[in-house]
Amino acid sequence: MADFFINRPKFAIVLSIVLTLAGVLTLLKMPVSLYPSVAPPTIQIKAFFPGADHNTIRDTVASVIEQEVNGVERMIYLDSKSSNDGSYIARITFEIGTDADFAQTLVQNRVNKASSKLPGVVNQLGVTVAKVSPSMLLTVSLYSPNGTYDGLYISNYMALNMKDPLLRTAGIGELKVMGEKNYSLRIWLDNEKMAALNVSDSEVASAIASQNATISAGKIGESPAPSAQVFQYTIQTKGRLKEAKQFEDIIIRGEPDGSFVRISDVARVELSSEKYNTKAFYNEYESPLMIAYLAPGANSLKVADALKAKMVELEKSFPDDLEYDIAFDSTLFIKTSMSEVVKTLYEALVLVTIITFLFLQNWRATLIPCIAIPVSLVGTFLVMQAFGMDINTITMFGLILAIGVVVDAAIVVIENVERLMHEDHLPAKEATSLAMKEVTAPLIASALVLMAVFVPVSLAPGMVGILYQQFGVAIVASTIISTVVALTLTPALCATMMKIVPLATKGPLGWFNKFIDNLTIGYGGTVKFLGRRFLLTLTVFVGLIAYTGYLGVNLPGGFLPDEDKGSFIMDVSLPEAATLARTVDEVKDITNQLNAIPGVKTVLSANGFSLLKGTAATNSAMLIISLDDWSLRKTPELSQVAIMAQARKILANSFEAKGLVLATPAIPGLGSTSGITVMLEDTLGRSTESLGPVYQLFASELMKRPEIAVAFSTYTSQVPQLLLDIDYEAATKLGVRPIDINNTLATMFGKKYVNDFTKFGKNYQVNIMSDAEYRNDESDLDSLYVRAASGQMVRFSAFSEFKKITGADVSARYNLFNATQLLVVPMPGVSSGDAIAAISDVGDNLLPAGYAYEWTGQTYQEVKTSGGMGALFGLAMLFTYLFLVAQYESWVTPFAIMLCVPTALLGSMVFVTLMGGTLNLYVQIGLVLMIGMACRNAILIVEFAKVLREERGMTILEAGVEAAKLRMRAVLMTALSFILGVTPLVLATGAGSASRNTMGHSVWGGMVTATVVGCIFVPVFFMMFQKLRERFGSRTELAAQADADREAKA
Repeated sequence: MADFFINRPKFAIVLSIVLTLAGVLTLLKMPVSLYPSVAPPTIQIKAFFPGADHNTIRDTVASVIEQEVNGVERMIYLDSKSSNDGSYIARITFEIGTDADFAQTLVQNRVNKASSKLPGVVNQLGVTVAKVSPSMLLTVSLYSPNGTYDGLYISNYMALNMKDPLLRTAGIGELKVMGEKNYSLRIWLDNEKMAALNVSDSEVASAIASQNATISAGKIGESPAPSAQVFQYTIQTKGRLKEAKQFEDIIIRGEPDGSFVRISDVARVELSSEKYNTKAFYNEYESPLMIAYLAPGANSLKVADALKAKMVELEKSFPDDLEYDIAFDSTLFIKTSMSEVVKTLYEALVLVTIITFLFLQNWRATLIPCIAIPVSLVGTFLVMQAFGMDINTITMFGLILAIGVVVDAAIVVIENVERLMHEDHLPAKEATSLAMKEVTAPLIASALVLMAVFVPVSLAPGMVGILYQQFGVAIVASTIISTVVALTLTPALCATMMKIVPLATKGPLGWFNKFIDNLTIGYGGTVKFLGRRFLLTLTVFVGLIAYTGYLGVNLPGGFLPDEDKGSFIMDVSLPEAATLARTVDEVKDITNQLNAIPGVKTVLSANGFSLLKGTAATNSAMLIISLDDWSLRKTPELSQVAIMAQARKILANSFEAKGLVLATPAIPGLGSTSGITVMLEDTLGRSTESLGPVYQLFASELMKRPEIAVAFSTYTSQVPQLLLDIDYEAATKLGVRPIDINNTLATMFGKKYVNDFTKFGKNYQVNIMSDAEYRNDESDLDSLYVRAASGQMVRFSAFSEFKKITGADVSARYNLFNATQLLVVPMPGVSSGDAIAAISDVGDNLLPAGYAYEWTGQTYQEVKTSGGMGALFGLAMLFTYLFLVAQYESWVTPFAIMLCVPTALLGSMVFVTLMGGTLNLYVQIGLVLMIGMACRNAILIVEFAKVLREERGMTILEAGVEAAKLRMRAVLMTALSFILGVTPLVLATGAGSASRNTMGHSVWGGMVTATVVGCIFVPVFFMMFQKLRERFGSRTELAAQADADREAKA
């Protein structure tokens, strides 16, 4: 095949141009993301039960819905929260690869079955089922720098003018607004006036419902009508009320004297906020915090860019003194990280070019691989698109590492052509033709070895399989294309461009050549020495394998390295039952201190919301701290880790606040924060409070472990509460019905949603509730009345009293069991794998009967994927071995190649250990790559040794030594090209550098030892196994004749 392209070079050039152009066109339209889509689909169920406590919601809503939903097809786990603010949120997580639309349909069908069993008010307000992503895309803060507008105005401006246009942006899954204050017509009831006028809360609600209503009044003259009827009129009524004054004038009842009792006689009416339980800030400015969540499967960069463009458009209509800021933007890390990866790619190209010239010392020859590299890399994008892949960190890592691989193929051809031109004084065209006959088989074998390595591991299930597949496709595709280029374009260019250029004998290049010549002589001598001492070789090799195994067993496990993502999260809690105003004051102080830290750009706070609880809580707050650009934070004290340490000191010094400072998750979509998440479950269905003592025991034992820095949960069973002890016998004697008691409590101390009114083209709630002065403390029970059967108003204090108690404020469930989530942070330097092992040890040996623990979120995926590395490695090695058996038609010879692999693994383990790394996914991917790369090096030597032995009749020792010396320069050149190509990964800084460093450590160390140590063992192993093969098998006719001739001469 090569001769065809040697004779038709323009045909080869056109093929490569077409491939490159097609790759460029594909590249321009491919989406960009941080990681491939590996997050499991999540479906969220939301419901609201006004005025209900968490226990009531758990028993009447959560248990009903979850009993139906549990076990839905491909479900992994189900977790839910029922809280005292009346909200219920459940999330069902499905297996990776499940179609999100299909999952939503399945859940919706199950929820529909449960709806008839739910409380009426819950169904009235609606139960929603939606696809969600737990990772935040970006935030939008709207604020008034000069204080012209208050939070109510700003929140509703956002709702009326921004939210709907932004929701129409393709790819947006949800827009959640923290500190949202939707308009509501609030009717604040005066308990004493109501009692004096003998008005009950149900009468107020009934009057509003009847007089604030839309009426279908029909028509005048509508058919059938008399034939003389000539007009038809539609009857209009006033319909829904629009202004507070109209609600004040609503008539509750008429009096005998002709007067009326109106709403204004018993209540204060105002247009205010529907909710008062959260308050958000942008630095020191009150500002509703809009959080955009990505729709499953959407491209984050495109969606973020579209949102930003829309905000620029919307800003044009902002009133004076209203501004916005996108303080948190997760795509900044993606863009900066990918930019750094591209920079690393260019650096690798430059270094590979330099090392190629250093060895070839011929700009014509150097130009050939420089042409081959972009053709192979750009052409890879065609294959990636065919597999439905995007441009992400994993695929770009594959392309960076592929530089050393793709240049390898071109270098093998060029080096062999140049050697023949120098040694045999052949013209370029003839030397190229002869060289291609020698290297075609090794080139194809090397490419197929990498396929044999990555094809089986790409078939692994779940998240690991997806990541391996992405990396494997990038490596294998670029390798196959580079091999095709090496068999088509490279020989065509060699035949037309190469000229004999004498190697330098003086100057730096001359010294380099002399060094390589001396190194080759020393290398040949070492191989010859060991080739006569198999026992010594085996002893040293076994020792290296044992040390490799020791490092592998003791290298701590991990999932993904922690990155400086330019932002982190703080979850703050004040003493239980603290008011929102108290929380706001404390968080303002914390915000001021955070803003004083060098490197901090903005602080967003959502008071009244706990990220860890996942629910509203007046004593909690979530803070999002965004940092300056990475280019402005190059010193260690400005790193995210250092700034987070200062933030922890601020929390530690706070008198009232406690909490956690956490990084965002490594992979978007796998939880809300970093850390290890474990669910402690009560499997016997006891009260929520029963988890308290067991949680305390579990957490305290974990804190004793040296691997654990923090074991934290938002669970508490000591929240101050009031128990209303109702004497139903006394109430009955007074003529008060239990149903009236329940309704009055729900209205006056909770909030009763009556109906809606229309304003600004939208519908808003009408809510009635006791005014603030009648619900300040337990003594206000004296001012609460309920109507008896006699028509008289009876004080609640006549048949009930408040008792102070403590209890939980949230009911969490996991897979139908009452549960609480623990967030565990490992000690600095301790891997997540070691921390997980410590938690398992404590949980297995400590928890009493009836209690259990389960992993969730990112930790679930980490535990699920751990332990499979050995099997994947074994599979990769098996496929590689079977391919080599087929290639060499021998069960023995492949061992000479594959025994080079442990030397590569040794280097990877040693370097990762020295750099303080863990056996995480990046390291594992690097180790798999090292199987292929080590085998590629060995194939070049073994292939030539076989030819020298079987086709030229050399002795086994001579063949091994000569092949080693003959291929020394080519092996060293390809190895150094790969090593220098990945050096930018090792030295990377900035956004995403932790991942690049980790990958670089694994492959850099592995390739160094595979070259320095492995290439010494390979020819010796060839001698050993070739002797075994010939002793128990057969020799080629030429080898047998040569041996016979030597024996005859002897």
